[in-house]
Order: sequence, then C-alpha cells, then structure tokens
Amino acid sequence: MSGEVANRESILIAIIAAAGDDGLGRVQLQKSAFLVGEEFQGRLPENFYRFRPYMYGPFAQEIYADVERLSDGPIIETFFGEDGRPFYRLARDARSWRYSLSTDLEGVVKRVVGWVSRMSSFDELVRAIYLLYPEQRENSVFDYSEDLAEEESLVRSFRDMAAGRTRPVDELIVELQDRDSDEAQTGSIHTRV
Repeated sequence: MSGEVANRESILIAIIAAAGDDGLGRVQLQKSAFLVGEEFQGRLPENFYRFRPYMYGPFAQEIYADVERLSDGPIIETFFGEDGRPFYRLARDARSWRYSLSTDLEGVVKRVVGWVSRMSSFDELVRAIYLLYPEQRENSVFDYSEDLAEEESLVRSFRDMAAGRTRPVDELIVELQDRDSDEAQTGSIHTRV
C-alpha cells in the first residue's frame, strides 16, 4: 500500500488507536498529530492539520472538532482522567475497525504515539517538543528550560534502552538510506522522534 495517501480521519483514528486502552489526552493527541505531520511532510492529505505555534507549542483547532465528531459515533470513546481532563481511545465496538494506512505511515504513527505516551508529564512533553522544534516556542506561555529538556531527553533515552524500546542500528541505517532516496524525490524529511 505504499504510495497511497490515507485520509485525515483515518490518520487521526490510527493515532488514537495506537494508544490502546490508556488513550490520549488532548495535548498528547495534538503533539502526536503534529509529529506525524512532521515525519510525513508532503506525503499526507492536503487537508491534514495545519499547526501553528500557540500557548503550549504546535496547535490545530480542527483536531478537536474532528475528534468530537468521531466521538459522537461508534469509533472514538471519550473518558475522563482523575483530574477531569478528557482522554480519547478507540471505542470497544470499533476495535475491529480497520483504517487504511501505508506500512511506513502506520509504523511512524505507532512510534510517535509510543514516544508521546512515555512522557511522564505535560511539562516534559512540551519541553521535548520545544527542544526538537524551537520554532514552536513562538507565542508560548510555557516556562521553558533547555537544560531541563536536554536532561529529560537523556533520561528518557536511558529508560527506553533499559526497557528494550530502542531500534536496532541496522534498521535505522536502512531507514536513513530510504529517506535519502525519498529526499532526492520529494524534498527534505527529518526524523527526530
């Protein structure tokens, strides 16, 4: 299925599905969609979310409208965390529902959502995004510390290695070689997560 472009709704559902029963909070959903968009620049539907730097980094209002619309049907389920904030997960009746994504897009979605889900807090997630994408700090009300962001990144890397969540070097080399050939055809693509 490579070369096929998934629709915006399928990508959003795949992002939510990748979180499993734990679901994604609103900020996790925003940042996951942003990172997927960054990984697949130029290879997503034209109507994919347009993010702008906002109070806590990249933001696209349309995500909330889409997830609310999908929550009205049998696909997305909204539930509330201990703090009363909404989370989204695939509804139990929709667990067998299949979205149509290319293998490489599905892999990026799972990797991004896994990375975002492993953040220990809202603050850590925002700092990580700001560290990777400094341009997203514009309009921010968040008190950012690059030193703390770098320290958290290092600790997160060690946690991932200890848990066996790192990717083998030979797999990364193949991915980089594939990206080099993609860059020659479609323009620059950056892997940051």
